[in-house]
Amino acid sequence: MKITISNEITDQVYGPLDVSSDMPLQDFFALVQFDCGFEEDKHELLHNMKPLRAGETKTMQEVGISDDELLVIRQKRTGSTEQVPSEEEYVERVRQELLHDASLRNQLFSQTPGIEEIINDAQRFRERVGPFLMQGRNHKQAQNPFGIPQNEYRELMSNPDDAKNQERITELINQQEIDEQMRNALEFTPEVFTPVHMLYINLEINGHPVKAFVDSGAQATIISTKLAQRTGLFRLIDKRFQGQARGVGTSNILGRIHTAQVKIETQYIPCSFTVLDTHVDMLLGLDMLKRHQACIDLKNNVLKIAGAETKFLSEAEIPKELEEALTGATEKKISSQLPSENPRPVLEANPSSTRQYPESTMNQLMSLGFSRNEVLKALNQANGNPDIAAALLFQ
Repeated sequence: MKITISNEITDQVYGPLDVSSDMPLQDFFALVQFDCGFEEDKHELLHNMKPLRAGETKTMQEVGISDDELLVIRQKRTGSTEQVPSEEEYVERVRQELLHDASLRNQLFSQTPGIEEIINDAQRFRERVGPFLMQGRNHKQAQNPFGIPQNEYRELMSNPDDAKNQERITELINQQEIDEQMRNALEFTPEVFTPVHMLYINLEINGHPVKAFVDSGAQATIISTKLAQRTGLFRLIDKRFQGQARGVGTSNILGRIHTAQVKIETQYIPCSFTVLDTHVDMLLGLDMLKRHQACIDLKNNVLKIAGAETKFLSEAEIPKELEEALTGATEKKISSQLPSENPRPVLEANPSSTRQYPESTMNQLMSLGFSRNEVLKALNQANGNPDIAAALLFQ
């Protein structure tokens, strides 16, 4: 039969081990001691959360151990009356240790400026340092393969065949794989965690320079009312195409400009626009990209369109207000309409979600020298994991 051993002390999982059902339990203890880091004087071996006796002469089957079971190695308990210190007692104990250990105290002062000012004030020390100490303490207490609280782990392992427990164990195993993938991504492809700026090109409309956003996900090419006025195209708006773009909020569509000459590099290209109340001056959409058989060449970082080739702007060349205008409502999609249809194009957008994180975690990462916005951004990318967020911040 096959037996799996989980060592809570080392966080290691061994097996499945092939053993005979008629193997004496004392021989199995010897096997576990040799292969799984078991020490009889320090550890105990649990079956269904009950300790097994090392000197037992009965066979594995006779003591109730069957195929595909999980046994757990854990530290021997010195006494059932041992009490875990409260949060306040634990933090105060650490403070007292620092007061009596000069080398440790000096090391902490060098790593965390400002601690020397509160080390002699128990209340201030508890308020500022306590959350970080408790976070580390709770992490140490989660000594099991899944990194979950011990009481939850014991409950799961006490009846692993229960349907709900199996579902939770599967979820935890999947999360381990996800975390491993993220660690690999951070190590081997860290660029995937850095924000990617949008694609912009320089062009001219009636002699006016414009930084246009290239968006193959937008159905229609858009020009803002302000740019239409600035370039002298406002008088050419066909107001029979008026409507409303709806999504995250609403924007008024003033109409359409059926044709205007756009200059890209040295090439003049005819273009039609939907005129929209928006902060983005111009959005070059799929209608014009397909009409002029454009090619978005990311390898060479250029847009090829109607015989012209122009480079996409670097991040430094894109004004911040343009990027910020696209953050609230991205990939605008407007349906083209006929005049007789009383058009009401629909704007689709994916708003950026705001997540809340424990203030202690925020303060911990901000104490590393980063702003609150930088910390929030890193935590969002790390799905709330403070360790991965710290790694992202230091990239």
